[in-house]
Amino acid sequence: MSQQLTLPATTSMVPVARHGVAALLPRFGRLADVELIVTELVVSAIRSADAHFTVTVEHSTNVRVEIRDQRGRHPRADAMHLDPDAPDGLAIVSAVADRFGSRRHRSGDVTTWAVVSP
Repeated sequence: MSQQLTLPATTSMVPVARHGVAALLPRFGRLADVELIVTELVVSAIRSADAHFTVTVEHSTNVRVEIRDQRGRHPRADAMHLDPDAPDGLAIVSAVADRFGSRRHRSGDVTTWAVVSP
């Protein structure tokens, strides 16, 4: 099962994305981890996106969350760490997800993804 949601790149969309993904996975055992990952990846996308971002959720045994934005480069933890007192979002995703990465598309868009096993 795969579903997508495209949202404007504004901070008010963080809870919309998180709750939208949670609604798709009501019985997934690690839902709190998925919600945390979505939050951190969406915040990263909002910092870099021009106008919008797209959330894709694929669910079979594992859950794969992808966030596609127009940043034009792979996300880097050192480039996104804006507040010295705040935790690094990509480090959080890396610690919580079973697998995590990104890919750049010919269009210049970048998809950052994470996989969570039950």
